[in-house]
Amino acid sequence: MEPRQGPKEVVKGKHGAVSSSHPMVSKIMIDILKDGGNAVDAAVAASLAGPVYEPHMTTISGTVSFLYWDSGTGNSYFMDASPILPAGLAPFCPHPYAPTSAAAIPGSSAGLKSMLERFGSKSWKELIQPAIKAARDGHTVTSWEYAILYGGTGGRSNTLEGRTFFPSGRKHFAPDGFQVPAGGVWRRPDLAKTLEASAEEGPDYFLNGKWAKRLVEEANSLGWMISLNDVAGYEPIWVEPTHARYKENEIIGIPPPQRGGFYAGFLFGVLDNFDIESHYTESAETLALIAWILRRAHLDRNLIHDPIYYETPIDTLLSKNYHEIISEFWKKSRPKKDLTRYLELTHSKSAQRGSLPATGYIPHDSCELSIVDQEGNWVQMMETAGGGIPGVVVDGVPGSSIGWERYALVEPGGRTQHAIANTLVARDGEPWLGIGSPGDCIFTVPEVLFSILESGWEPYKAIDAPRFWPLRDDWTLEVENRIDLSVVNGLKKMGIMPRPLGEYHWPMGSMQVVWREEGSYLGAADPRRLGIALAY
Repeated sequence: MEPRQGPKEVVKGKHGAVSSSHPMVSKIMIDILKDGGNAVDAAVAASLAGPVYEPHMTTISGTVSFLYWDSGTGNSYFMDASPILPAGLAPFCPHPYAPTSAAAIPGSSAGLKSMLERFGSKSWKELIQPAIKAARDGHTVTSWEYAILYGGTGGRSNTLEGRTFFPSGRKHFAPDGFQVPAGGVWRRPDLAKTLEASAEEGPDYFLNGKWAKRLVEEANSLGWMISLNDVAGYEPIWVEPTHARYKENEIIGIPPPQRGGFYAGFLFGVLDNFDIESHYTESAETLALIAWILRRAHLDRNLIHDPIYYETPIDTLLSKNYHEIISEFWKKSRPKKDLTRYLELTHSKSAQRGSLPATGYIPHDSCELSIVDQEGNWVQMMETAGGGIPGVVVDGVPGSSIGWERYALVEPGGRTQHAIANTLVARDGEPWLGIGSPGDCIFTVPEVLFSILESGWEPYKAIDAPRFWPLRDDWTLEVENRIDLSVVNGLKKMGIMPRPLGEYHWPMGSMQVVWREEGSYLGAADPRRLGIALAY
Protein backbone atom coordinates (compact mmCIF):
# COMPACT_ATOMS: atom_id res chain seq x y z
CA MET A 1 0.00 0.00 0.00
CA GLU A 2 2.81 2.41 -0.79
CA PRO A 3 1.40 5.87 -1.59
CA ARG A 4 1.61 6.70 -5.28
CA GLN A 5 0.00 8.79 -7.97
CA GLY A 6 -1.41 7.12 -11.05
CA PRO A 7 -4.23 4.71 -11.92
CA LYS A 8 -6.12 3.34 -8.91
CA GLU A 9 -7.97 0.10 -8.30
CA VAL A 10 -11.73 0.01 -7.89
CA VAL A 11 -12.38 -2.16 -4.81
CA LYS A 12 -15.48 -4.19 -3.98
CA GLY A 13 -16.85 -5.85 -0.85
CA LYS A 14 -20.07 -7.04 0.75
CA HIS A 15 -19.69 -5.34 4.14
CA GLY A 16 -18.26 -1.85 3.64
CA ALA A 17 -15.95 0.44 1.68
CA VAL A 18 -13.74 3.43 2.49
CA SER A 19 -11.64 5.94 0.57
CA SER A 20 -9.13 8.55 1.75
CA SER A 21 -6.14 10.48 0.46
CA HIS A 22 -3.56 8.31 2.32
CA PRO A 23 -3.29 4.50 2.26
CA MET A 24 -2.64 4.22 6.02
CA VAL A 25 -5.71 6.30 6.82
CA SER A 26 -7.81 4.06 4.58
CA LYS A 27 -6.37 1.02 6.38
CA ILE A 28 -7.28 2.47 9.78
CA MET A 29 -10.87 3.00 8.62
CA ILE A 30 -11.35 -0.47 7.15
CA ASP A 31 -9.78 -2.06 10.25
CA ILE A 32 -12.28 -0.21 12.46
CA LEU A 33 -15.16 -1.51 10.33
CA LYS A 34 -13.80 -5.06 10.40
CA ASP A 35 -13.54 -4.82 14.19
CA GLY A 36 -17.24 -4.09 14.53
CA GLY A 37 -17.13 -0.30 14.46
CA ASN A 38 -19.53 1.75 12.38
CA ALA A 39 -18.91 4.42 9.77
CA VAL A 40 -18.73 7.21 12.37
CA ASP A 41 -16.17 5.30 14.45
CA ALA A 42 -14.04 4.90 11.34
CA ALA A 43 -14.41 8.59 10.55
CA VAL A 44 -13.31 9.69 14.02
CA ALA A 45 -10.27 7.38 14.02
CA ALA A 46 -9.28 8.60 10.55
CA SER A 47 -9.74 12.25 11.50
CA LEU A 48 -7.42 11.81 14.48
CA ALA A 49 -4.79 9.96 12.44
CA GLY A 50 -5.07 12.05 9.27
CA PRO A 51 -3.13 15.05 10.64
CA VAL A 52 -0.31 12.68 11.65
CA TYR A 53 0.03 11.12 8.21
CA GLU A 54 -0.81 14.28 6.26
CA PRO A 55 0.39 17.32 8.25
CA HIS A 56 0.70 19.15 4.93
CA MET A 57 -3.09 18.93 4.52
CA THR A 58 -4.77 19.22 7.91
CA THR A 59 -4.46 19.60 11.67
CA ILE A 60 -6.33 18.50 14.78
CA SER A 61 -6.95 22.16 15.64
CA GLY A 62 -8.97 22.96 12.54
CA THR A 63 -12.30 22.19 10.89
CA VAL A 64 -14.60 19.19 10.61
CA SER A 65 -17.45 19.07 8.09
CA PHE A 66 -19.62 15.97 8.52
CA LEU A 67 -22.41 14.81 6.21
CA TYR A 68 -24.08 11.63 7.44
CA TRP A 69 -26.84 9.24 6.47
CA ASP A 70 -28.18 7.19 9.36
CA SER A 71 -29.72 3.89 8.27
CA GLY A 72 -31.63 3.56 11.53
CA THR A 73 -33.65 6.74 11.06
CA GLY A 74 -33.47 6.94 7.28
CA ASN A 75 -32.39 10.58 7.55
CA SER A 76 -29.42 12.71 6.53
CA TYR A 77 -27.61 15.01 8.96
CA PHE A 78 -24.96 17.71 8.66
CA MET A 79 -22.63 18.96 11.37
CA ASP A 80 -20.53 22.09 10.90
CA ALA A 81 -17.51 22.35 13.19
CA SER A 82 -15.82 25.28 11.46
CA PRO A 83 -13.58 27.59 13.51
CA ILE A 84 -15.04 30.84 14.76
CA LEU A 85 -13.66 34.29 15.46
CA PRO A 86 -14.15 34.98 19.18
CA ALA A 87 -16.84 37.54 19.95
CA GLY A 88 -15.60 40.92 21.10
CA LEU A 89 -12.16 40.62 19.51
CA ALA A 90 -10.94 41.98 16.21
CA PRO A 91 -9.45 39.52 13.70
CA PHE A 92 -5.91 38.77 14.84
CA CYS A 93 -2.92 37.29 13.04
CA PRO A 94 0.66 37.46 14.31
CA HIS A 95 2.08 35.91 11.13
CA PRO A 96 3.47 38.50 8.68
CA TYR A 97 3.02 36.12 5.74
CA ALA A 98 -0.75 35.90 6.26
CA PRO A 99 -1.92 39.50 6.77
CA THR A 100 -5.51 38.96 5.60
CA SER A 101 -6.09 35.81 7.62
CA ALA A 102 -6.99 35.39 11.26
CA ALA A 103 -6.41 33.06 14.17
CA ALA A 104 -9.60 31.24 15.10
CA ILE A 105 -11.08 29.03 17.80
CA PRO A 106 -10.66 25.43 16.57
CA GLY A 107 -13.69 23.27 15.88
CA SER A 108 -12.19 19.84 15.14
CA SER A 109 -12.19 18.25 18.59
CA ALA A 110 -15.63 19.51 19.54
CA GLY A 111 -16.95 18.28 16.21
CA LEU A 112 -15.46 14.81 16.55
CA LYS A 113 -16.78 14.62 20.11
CA SER A 114 -20.30 15.52 18.95
CA MET A 115 -20.21 12.99 16.08
CA LEU A 116 -19.06 10.21 18.37
CA GLU A 117 -21.57 10.96 21.12
CA ARG A 118 -24.49 11.10 18.72
CA PHE A 119 -23.74 8.28 16.27
CA GLY A 120 -20.59 6.40 17.28
CA SER A 121 -20.24 3.05 19.04
CA LYS A 122 -16.61 2.91 20.17
CA SER A 123 -14.69 4.97 22.72
CA TRP A 124 -12.46 7.97 22.03
CA LYS A 125 -9.65 6.15 23.86
CA GLU A 126 -9.81 3.23 21.44
CA LEU A 127 -10.20 5.31 18.30
CA ILE A 128 -7.24 7.59 19.05
CA GLN A 129 -4.77 4.69 19.37
CA PRO A 130 -3.77 4.52 15.67
CA ALA A 131 -2.94 8.24 15.75
CA ILE A 132 -0.84 7.81 18.88
CA LYS A 133 1.11 4.95 17.33
CA ALA A 134 1.76 6.89 14.12
CA ALA A 135 2.98 9.96 16.01
CA ARG A 136 5.16 7.94 18.40
CA ASP A 137 6.67 5.47 15.90
CA GLY A 138 6.69 7.88 13.00
CA HIS A 139 5.51 7.64 9.42
CA THR A 140 7.43 7.56 6.17
CA VAL A 141 7.46 10.97 4.51
CA THR A 142 6.33 10.78 0.90
CA SER A 143 7.83 12.93 -1.83
CA TRP A 144 4.37 14.48 -2.09
CA GLU A 145 4.31 15.46 1.58
CA TYR A 146 7.85 16.81 1.43
CA ALA A 147 7.08 18.94 -1.64
CA ILE A 148 3.87 20.42 -0.23
CA LEU A 149 5.40 21.17 3.18
CA TYR A 150 8.30 22.88 1.46
CA GLY A 151 6.52 24.72 -1.35
CA GLY A 152 3.11 25.22 0.27
CA THR A 153 -0.39 25.61 -1.12
CA GLY A 154 -2.49 28.72 -1.11
CA GLY A 155 0.10 31.20 0.12
CA ARG A 156 3.53 31.88 1.59
CA SER A 157 2.46 31.08 5.15
CA ASN A 158 2.00 27.43 4.11
CA THR A 159 5.54 27.06 2.78
CA LEU A 160 8.31 25.68 4.98
CA GLU A 161 9.48 29.27 5.40
CA GLY A 162 6.06 30.22 6.74
CA ARG A 163 5.59 27.12 8.86
CA THR A 164 8.94 27.70 10.58
CA PHE A 165 8.57 31.43 11.20
CA PHE A 166 7.98 30.87 14.93
CA PRO A 167 10.30 28.76 17.15
CA SER A 168 7.63 26.16 17.81
CA GLY A 169 7.19 25.70 14.06
CA ARG A 170 10.91 25.29 13.55
CA LYS A 171 11.06 22.61 16.24
CA HIS A 172 8.11 20.75 14.75
CA PHE A 173 8.60 20.99 10.98
CA ALA A 174 12.40 21.12 10.91
CA PRO A 175 13.66 18.87 13.75
CA ASP A 176 17.46 19.06 14.05
CA GLY A 177 17.31 22.07 11.75
CA PHE A 178 16.13 20.26 8.63
CA GLN A 179 12.87 19.17 7.09
CA VAL A 180 12.53 15.38 7.28
CA PRO A 181 13.44 14.15 3.77
CA ALA A 182 11.28 12.05 1.50
CA GLY A 183 11.69 8.44 2.54
CA GLY A 184 12.68 9.43 6.08
CA VAL A 185 10.70 8.51 9.18
CA TRP A 186 9.15 11.50 10.94
CA ARG A 187 8.53 10.91 14.64
CA ARG A 188 6.66 13.51 16.69
CA PRO A 189 6.98 12.79 20.40
CA ASP A 190 5.30 16.06 21.43
CA LEU A 191 2.23 15.21 19.38
CA ALA A 192 2.23 11.61 20.66
CA LYS A 193 2.29 12.90 24.25
CA THR A 194 -0.64 15.21 23.55
CA LEU A 195 -2.66 12.43 21.93
CA GLU A 196 -1.88 10.06 24.81
CA ALA A 197 -3.17 12.64 27.28
CA SER A 198 -6.33 13.02 25.21
CA ALA A 199 -6.78 9.24 25.20
CA GLU A 200 -7.08 9.41 28.99
CA GLU A 201 -9.12 12.61 29.27
CA GLY A 202 -11.10 12.37 26.03
CA PRO A 203 -11.73 15.18 23.54
CA ASP A 204 -12.18 17.62 26.42
CA TYR A 205 -8.38 17.67 26.73
CA PHE A 206 -8.48 19.91 23.63
CA LEU A 207 -11.47 21.93 24.86
CA ASN A 208 -10.82 22.72 28.53
CA GLY A 209 -7.84 20.54 29.48
CA LYS A 210 -4.13 21.21 29.41
CA TRP A 211 -3.88 21.62 25.65
CA ALA A 212 -6.67 24.22 25.61
CA LYS A 213 -4.94 26.12 28.41
CA ARG A 214 -1.66 26.01 26.48
CA LEU A 215 -3.40 27.42 23.39
CA VAL A 216 -4.77 30.32 25.45
CA GLU A 217 -1.34 30.88 27.01
CA GLU A 218 0.40 31.03 23.61
CA ALA A 219 -2.33 33.25 22.18
CA ASN A 220 -2.17 35.74 25.04
CA SER A 221 1.63 35.93 24.82
CA LEU A 222 1.28 37.03 21.20
CA GLY A 223 -1.49 39.55 21.89
CA TRP A 224 -4.56 37.48 21.01
CA MET A 225 -6.51 37.89 24.22
CA ILE A 226 -8.80 34.88 24.10
CA SER A 227 -9.88 33.08 27.26
CA LEU A 228 -10.36 29.43 28.16
CA ASN A 229 -14.10 30.07 27.98
CA ASP A 230 -13.71 30.92 24.28
CA VAL A 231 -12.14 27.53 23.60
CA ALA A 232 -14.28 25.47 25.97
CA GLY A 233 -17.47 27.23 24.88
CA TYR A 234 -17.15 26.25 21.23
CA GLU A 235 -20.11 24.19 20.00
CA PRO A 236 -20.59 22.61 16.58
CA ILE A 237 -23.93 23.17 14.89
CA TRP A 238 -26.24 20.55 13.38
CA VAL A 239 -28.03 21.85 10.30
CA GLU A 240 -30.43 20.35 7.77
CA PRO A 241 -28.52 19.44 4.57
CA THR A 242 -29.48 20.85 1.19
CA HIS A 243 -31.55 18.69 -1.15
CA ALA A 244 -31.69 19.01 -4.93
CA ARG A 245 -33.13 16.67 -7.53
CA TYR A 246 -31.67 15.75 -10.90
CA LYS A 247 -33.56 13.14 -12.88
CA GLU A 248 -34.09 10.17 -10.53
CA ASN A 249 -31.38 11.29 -8.10
CA GLU A 250 -31.52 13.34 -4.92
CA ILE A 251 -28.29 15.29 -4.34
CA ILE A 252 -27.73 15.78 -0.61
CA GLY A 253 -25.25 18.56 0.09
CA ILE A 254 -23.94 20.80 2.83
CA PRO A 255 -25.81 24.01 3.73
CA PRO A 256 -24.81 27.59 4.64
CA PRO A 257 -22.51 28.89 5.87
CA GLN A 258 -20.74 26.32 3.67
CA ARG A 259 -21.33 26.37 -0.07
CA GLY A 260 -20.94 22.87 -1.47
CA GLY A 261 -24.65 22.10 -1.57
CA PHE A 262 -25.32 25.36 -3.41
CA TYR A 263 -22.81 24.82 -6.23
CA ALA A 264 -23.99 21.27 -7.00
CA GLY A 265 -27.68 22.15 -6.72
CA PHE A 266 -27.21 25.26 -8.84
CA LEU A 267 -25.31 23.45 -11.62
CA PHE A 268 -27.85 20.66 -12.00
CA GLY A 269 -30.79 23.01 -11.59
CA VAL A 270 -29.61 25.17 -14.49
CA LEU A 271 -28.60 22.14 -16.59
CA ASP A 272 -32.15 20.85 -16.25
CA ASN A 273 -33.14 23.60 -18.72
CA PHE A 274 -30.89 22.24 -21.48
CA ASP A 275 -30.82 19.17 -23.69
CA ILE A 276 -27.29 17.85 -23.15
CA GLU A 277 -26.26 15.84 -26.19
CA SER A 278 -22.62 14.97 -25.41
CA HIS A 279 -20.15 14.80 -22.54
CA TYR A 280 -17.93 17.84 -22.01
CA THR A 281 -14.86 15.91 -23.20
CA GLU A 282 -16.57 15.55 -26.57
CA SER A 283 -18.49 18.82 -26.85
CA ALA A 284 -17.26 22.40 -26.61
CA GLU A 285 -20.87 23.49 -26.07
CA THR A 286 -21.24 21.30 -22.97
CA LEU A 287 -17.81 22.22 -21.59
CA ALA A 288 -18.41 25.96 -22.02
CA LEU A 289 -21.90 25.72 -20.53
CA ILE A 290 -20.75 23.93 -17.35
CA ALA A 291 -17.76 26.26 -16.94
CA TRP A 292 -20.06 29.27 -17.32
CA ILE A 293 -22.65 27.94 -14.84
CA LEU A 294 -19.93 27.34 -12.24
CA ARG A 295 -18.70 30.88 -12.86
CA ARG A 296 -22.24 32.18 -12.25
CA ALA A 297 -22.46 30.17 -9.05
CA HIS A 298 -19.17 31.65 -7.88
CA LEU A 299 -20.50 35.16 -8.49
CA ASP A 300 -23.46 34.41 -6.21
CA ARG A 301 -21.33 32.91 -3.44
CA ASN A 302 -21.23 36.13 -1.42
CA LEU A 303 -24.96 35.81 -0.82
CA ILE A 304 -24.16 32.87 1.44
CA HIS A 305 -23.23 33.71 5.03
CA ASP A 306 -23.65 32.36 8.52
CA PRO A 307 -27.46 32.14 8.81
CA ILE A 308 -27.22 33.16 12.46
CA TYR A 309 -26.08 36.62 11.35
CA TYR A 310 -27.60 37.02 7.87
CA GLU A 311 -30.65 36.19 5.85
CA THR A 312 -29.30 33.63 3.38
CA PRO A 313 -31.39 33.13 0.21
CA ILE A 314 -30.42 29.49 -0.37
CA ASP A 315 -34.01 28.59 -1.30
CA THR A 316 -34.04 31.28 -3.97
CA LEU A 317 -30.60 30.30 -5.28
CA LEU A 318 -31.77 26.70 -5.65
CA SER A 319 -35.23 27.51 -7.01
CA LYS A 320 -36.51 26.39 -10.40
CA ASN A 321 -37.49 29.96 -11.35
CA TYR A 322 -34.01 31.31 -10.69
CA HIS A 323 -32.42 28.48 -12.66
CA GLU A 324 -34.70 29.20 -15.62
CA ILE A 325 -33.62 32.86 -15.58
CA ILE A 326 -29.93 31.91 -15.42
CA SER A 327 -30.38 29.51 -18.34
CA GLU A 328 -31.93 32.33 -20.38
CA PHE A 329 -28.85 34.48 -19.76
CA TRP A 330 -26.70 31.82 -21.44
CA LYS A 331 -29.10 31.15 -24.30
CA LYS A 332 -29.50 34.84 -25.13
CA SER A 333 -25.84 35.89 -24.86
CA ARG A 334 -24.24 33.49 -27.34
CA PRO A 335 -21.86 34.80 -30.02
CA LYS A 336 -23.48 35.04 -33.47
CA LYS A 337 -20.23 34.63 -35.39
CA ASP A 338 -17.16 32.41 -35.32
CA LEU A 339 -14.64 34.20 -33.06
CA THR A 340 -11.61 32.08 -33.96
CA ARG A 341 -10.17 34.81 -36.16
CA TYR A 342 -10.57 37.32 -33.34
CA LEU A 343 -8.44 35.14 -31.07
CA GLU A 344 -5.86 34.75 -33.83
CA LEU A 345 -5.57 38.53 -34.11
CA THR A 346 -5.39 39.15 -30.36
CA HIS A 347 -3.00 36.34 -29.37
CA SER A 348 0.53 35.52 -30.49
CA LYS A 349 1.38 32.62 -32.78
CA SER A 350 3.03 30.81 -29.86
CA ALA A 351 -0.18 31.17 -27.83
CA GLN A 352 -2.15 29.84 -30.79
CA ARG A 353 0.09 26.79 -31.10
CA GLY A 354 0.51 26.03 -27.40
CA SER A 355 -2.35 28.06 -25.91
CA LEU A 356 -2.03 30.43 -23.00
CA PRO A 357 -0.10 29.47 -19.87
CA ALA A 358 -2.01 28.42 -16.78
CA THR A 359 -2.47 30.98 -14.04
CA GLY A 360 -0.64 28.87 -11.45
CA TYR A 361 -3.63 28.88 -9.13
CA ILE A 362 -3.29 26.38 -6.25
CA PRO A 363 -6.14 26.17 -3.70
CA HIS A 364 -5.74 25.37 -0.02
CA ASP A 365 -5.94 21.67 0.74
CA SER A 366 -7.57 19.25 3.15
CA CYS A 367 -8.44 15.58 3.77
CA GLU A 368 -11.69 14.03 2.56
CA LEU A 369 -13.15 10.74 3.82
CA SER A 370 -15.76 8.48 2.19
CA ILE A 371 -17.20 5.62 4.26
CA VAL A 372 -20.11 3.20 4.08
CA ASP A 373 -20.57 0.40 6.61
CA GLN A 374 -22.47 -2.91 6.55
CA GLU A 375 -25.52 -1.33 8.22
CA GLY A 376 -25.84 1.17 5.38
CA ASN A 377 -24.58 4.20 7.33
CA TRP A 378 -22.78 6.68 5.06
CA VAL A 379 -20.19 9.28 6.04
CA GLN A 380 -18.86 11.94 3.69
CA MET A 381 -16.68 14.39 5.56
CA MET A 382 -13.73 16.71 5.43
CA GLU A 383 -11.08 17.54 7.99
CA THR A 384 -9.10 20.65 7.24
CA ALA A 385 -7.24 23.52 8.83
CA GLY A 386 -8.43 27.02 9.71
CA GLY A 387 -8.11 27.07 13.50
CA GLY A 388 -5.52 27.88 16.14
CA ILE A 389 -2.70 30.40 15.70
CA PRO A 390 -1.10 30.51 12.24
CA GLY A 391 2.51 29.33 12.38
CA VAL A 392 2.37 28.38 16.07
CA VAL A 393 2.59 24.73 17.14
CA VAL A 394 1.04 24.03 20.55
CA ASP A 395 2.31 20.80 22.15
CA GLY A 396 2.80 19.14 18.77
CA VAL A 397 -0.43 20.44 17.18
CA PRO A 398 0.14 23.01 14.39
CA GLY A 399 -2.13 26.01 14.14
CA SER A 400 -3.40 27.66 10.98
CA SER A 401 -5.71 30.49 10.03
CA ILE A 402 -8.82 31.36 8.11
CA GLY A 403 -8.86 33.93 5.33
CA TRP A 404 -11.68 35.93 6.82
CA GLU A 405 -11.80 38.39 3.90
CA ARG A 406 -11.77 35.76 1.17
CA TYR A 407 -15.38 34.77 0.64
CA ALA A 408 -17.79 36.65 2.84
CA LEU A 409 -18.01 38.72 5.95
CA VAL A 410 -17.43 36.72 9.11
CA GLU A 411 -18.93 38.34 12.16
CA PRO A 412 -17.14 37.74 15.46
CA GLY A 413 -18.63 34.51 16.71
CA GLY A 414 -19.77 33.51 13.21
CA ARG A 415 -18.77 30.36 11.34
CA THR A 416 -15.97 30.63 8.83
CA GLN A 417 -16.51 29.47 5.25
CA HIS A 418 -14.50 26.83 3.44
CA ALA A 419 -14.43 25.23 0.00
CA ILE A 420 -16.12 21.98 1.06
CA ALA A 421 -18.48 19.80 -0.99
CA ASN A 422 -19.32 16.65 0.99
CA THR A 423 -22.08 15.07 -1.12
CA LEU A 424 -24.35 12.05 -0.93
CA VAL A 425 -26.55 10.93 -3.82
CA ALA A 426 -29.74 9.02 -3.06
CA ARG A 427 -32.16 7.11 -5.23
CA ASP A 428 -35.48 5.62 -4.12
CA GLY A 429 -34.95 7.05 -0.65
CA GLU A 430 -31.51 5.55 0.04
CA PRO A 431 -27.95 6.74 -0.69
CA TRP A 432 -26.09 4.92 -3.41
CA LEU A 433 -23.01 7.16 -3.68
CA GLY A 434 -20.84 9.35 -1.44
CA ILE A 435 -18.26 11.69 -2.94
CA GLY A 436 -16.01 14.59 -1.97
CA SER A 437 -12.55 16.05 -2.44
CA PRO A 438 -10.11 18.57 -0.99
CA GLY A 439 -9.09 21.63 -2.98
CA ASP A 440 -11.71 23.75 -4.74
CA CYS A 441 -14.16 20.85 -4.66
CA ILE A 442 -17.08 23.25 -4.96
CA PHE A 443 -16.23 23.10 -8.67
CA THR A 444 -14.72 19.66 -9.17
CA VAL A 445 -17.30 17.57 -7.30
CA PRO A 446 -20.18 18.89 -9.48
CA GLU A 447 -18.08 18.15 -12.58
CA VAL A 448 -17.55 14.53 -11.56
CA LEU A 449 -21.22 14.21 -10.62
CA PHE A 450 -22.15 15.44 -14.09
CA SER A 451 -20.26 12.53 -15.65
CA ILE A 452 -22.02 10.08 -13.31
CA LEU A 453 -25.57 11.47 -13.18
CA GLU A 454 -25.95 12.93 -16.67
CA SER A 455 -23.66 10.74 -18.78
CA GLY A 456 -24.06 7.52 -16.81
CA TRP A 457 -20.34 6.95 -16.37
CA GLU A 458 -18.93 4.62 -13.73
CA PRO A 459 -17.55 6.64 -10.78
CA TYR A 460 -13.87 5.88 -11.41
CA LYS A 461 -14.14 6.82 -15.09
CA ALA A 462 -15.78 10.06 -13.97
CA ILE A 463 -12.98 10.72 -11.45
CA ASP A 464 -10.35 10.09 -14.10
CA ALA A 465 -11.94 12.42 -16.66
CA PRO A 466 -10.31 15.82 -17.37
CA ARG A 467 -11.34 18.61 -15.00
CA PHE A 468 -11.44 22.36 -15.36
CA TRP A 469 -11.84 25.55 -13.36
CA PRO A 470 -14.81 27.89 -13.97
CA LEU A 471 -14.71 30.19 -16.96
CA ARG A 472 -12.53 33.18 -16.12
CA ASP A 473 -13.44 36.87 -16.44
CA ASP A 474 -11.03 37.18 -19.39
CA TRP A 475 -12.94 34.38 -21.16
CA THR A 476 -10.13 31.86 -20.78
CA LEU A 477 -10.61 28.33 -19.48
CA GLU A 478 -8.07 26.32 -17.49
CA VAL A 479 -8.58 22.65 -18.31
CA GLU A 480 -6.60 19.44 -18.12
CA ASN A 481 -5.34 18.88 -21.64
CA ARG A 482 -6.87 15.49 -22.36
CA ILE A 483 -9.75 16.95 -24.34
CA ASP A 484 -10.01 16.44 -28.08
CA LEU A 485 -8.68 19.08 -30.46
CA SER A 486 -12.16 19.46 -31.92
CA VAL A 487 -13.36 20.60 -28.47
CA VAL A 488 -10.50 23.11 -28.26
CA ASN A 489 -11.41 24.51 -31.68
CA GLY A 490 -15.06 24.64 -30.65
CA LEU A 491 -14.16 26.72 -27.61
CA LYS A 492 -12.23 29.14 -29.78
CA LYS A 493 -15.23 29.59 -32.04
CA MET A 494 -17.06 30.91 -28.98
CA GLY A 495 -14.15 33.23 -28.15
CA ILE A 496 -12.90 31.09 -25.28
CA MET A 497 -9.13 30.62 -25.12
CA PRO A 498 -7.95 27.43 -23.35
CA ARG A 499 -5.21 27.39 -20.73
CA PRO A 500 -3.95 23.78 -20.57
CA LEU A 501 -3.03 22.40 -17.14
CA GLY A 502 -1.23 19.20 -18.04
CA GLU A 503 -2.82 15.79 -18.32
CA TYR A 504 -3.46 15.30 -14.57
CA HIS A 505 -3.33 18.52 -12.54
CA TRP A 506 -2.91 17.67 -8.84
CA PRO A 507 -4.57 20.90 -7.55
CA MET A 508 -7.79 19.53 -9.07
CA GLY A 509 -8.16 17.52 -5.87
CA SER A 510 -8.21 14.02 -4.47
CA MET A 511 -11.67 12.69 -5.21
CA GLN A 512 -12.77 10.06 -2.68
CA VAL A 513 -15.85 8.02 -3.54
CA VAL A 514 -17.78 4.97 -2.33
CA TRP A 515 -20.93 3.59 -3.91
CA ARG A 516 -23.47 0.79 -3.80
CA GLU A 517 -24.07 -1.50 -6.73
CA GLU A 518 -26.00 -4.80 -6.95
CA GLY A 519 -25.71 -5.66 -3.28
CA SER A 520 -22.03 -4.75 -2.96
CA TYR A 521 -20.09 -1.69 -1.82
CA LEU A 522 -17.39 -0.26 -4.07
CA GLY A 523 -14.77 2.42 -3.63
CA ALA A 524 -12.19 4.37 -5.61
CA ALA A 525 -9.61 7.11 -5.16
CA ASP A 526 -8.21 9.80 -7.42
CA PRO A 527 -5.21 9.09 -9.69
CA ARG A 528 -4.05 12.69 -9.17
CA ARG A 529 -3.05 12.05 -5.54
CA LEU A 530 -1.80 9.26 -3.27
CA GLY A 531 -5.05 7.91 -1.82
CA ILE A 532 -6.60 4.48 -2.10
CA ALA A 533 -9.95 2.82 -1.44
CA LEU A 534 -10.41 -0.41 0.52
CA ALA A 535 -13.40 -2.72 0.91
CA TYR A 536 -14.21 -5.99 2.63
